[in-house]
Amino acid sequence: MIKFYCSGKEFLAENKEILEEYPLETVFFEVNAKAIEHANLNDFLVRLQVSGKCLIAVHNSHYPMVIFGDSSLCAELAREVYGRKLTFDKILGCLDTCEAFLAEYGKFVVCTHEINHAMDIMRCDRVLTDNVDGVERPSDNDIDELARLIADFTAEALGDSADIEKVKKYVAERLKMFVVIRCCGKIVSLASLKRETDKLACIADVYTLPSYRLKGLSCKAVTYLTKEIIASGRLAYLFVDKNNPVSNHLYTKIGYTYAVPQFEIKITR
Repeated sequence: MIKFYCSGKEFLAENKEILEEYPLETVFFEVNAKAIEHANLNDFLVRLQVSGKCLIAVHNSHYPMVIFGDSSLCAELAREVYGRKLTFDKILGCLDTCEAFLAEYGKFVVCTHEINHAMDIMRCDRVLTDNVDGVERPSDNDIDELARLIADFTAEALGDSADIEKVKKYVAERLKMFVVIRCCGKIVSLASLKRETDKLACIADVYTLPSYRLKGLSCKAVTYLTKEIIASGRLAYLFVDKNNPVSNHLYTKIGYTYAVPQFEIKITR
């Protein structure tokens, strides 16, 4: 059986059980689905169910198509996506499932693909350090400075230039989610919370100015937020680049362990 949903609300209601059973593997499904009020060729939500096997996929036109479930159902999903002329340019999930889908989709559409980002989701159930000296919450007066730091982070981590006005709006709307560390009156390290739910909270925007690195500042900022998440009864998680062993080691010192690999794959035609 295959079902295409009319809205994200409908998808979330019918797939609540699988999303709750695999919260880390499906972290992007909820936020992507919530943004889809009416499904169309660019924004679609689908579930395949065959003999106890299940495969779900959601594409919000602003993000990669996320996919999770039994890869043996990828052939039918690829056939439906092609037949309905649904559009996507990136796919995100575990490597085996993504490659299984793309192999089947490639039977209908001549295209190539390449790994855009290779990541791991790390989780923390218990913090191993208590050092949060100097960590504080920012104020409205820090919005411009935080925005410039986020723009620097985006350029360094992703190679993208950011619209500073949009970044200021992003920071202003989420100011209470940030923590910072100052030195000589200026912000030199920061981190924030994202994608908060009743069960999970993600740590993101982890950035320290280059001249202040290797001093344990990011460790303090992440520790502060991680302790806060765990104290609230939720699971703390974050994404790490497979090619960045330095930051990954920092997180293991705090108490994070590797949980779920994730790959973002770009489609080229």
